[in-house]
This record gives sequence, C-alpha cells and structure tokens, in this order.
Amino acid sequence: MAVAAQANQEEIIQALDDWYLPERKEYETFAAKYPMNGELKAQESCIKDMLNWCELENISYTPTIFINGYELPKAYSIEDLKYILI
Repeated sequence: MAVAAQANQEEIIQALDDWYLPERKEYETFAAKYPMNGELKAQESCIKDMLNWCELENISYTPTIFINGYELPKAYSIEDLKYILI
C-alpha cells in the first residue's frame, strides 16, 4: 500500500511481482529496492480499516475467493471452477 501511494502503475506491478513471485521472501532486499520513509506509518489507518472489514466478513486468510458473494469452500481450488461452473 505504501508503494502504491507513491508509485505509478508499472512500478506497483513490478513491486508486487518482486514480492510475490520469489519462492523465498527477502524483506531486506525488497525494502532496499522500495525504501519507505514514513509512508508505512501513513498506512496504519487503512490497515486498521482493512482488519476491521476482514473481521466483519469473517475473512481469516488470503487469498479468499468469492463468487457471486459466496466464499469458495476450502475443499475447492481455482482450478476446480472450470468443472464446477459448467
């Protein structure tokens, strides 16, 4: 969120790829490439709002997949949708 607040769309996509694509997360490397100087503190209220919303909606993990307002049961995966929705 802090990166998104100060970057353009291309930089945001690159930051997301840099964080989510590696098998092993290395925060120090990521933080060096995307330094935040106070921007993280500015996100506290947004994070609290998201936490409250997740608690209200009973979302306890990510990603949580919803289809037409219903949570995809844990027994199914995204790949199963092509068989379920036919």
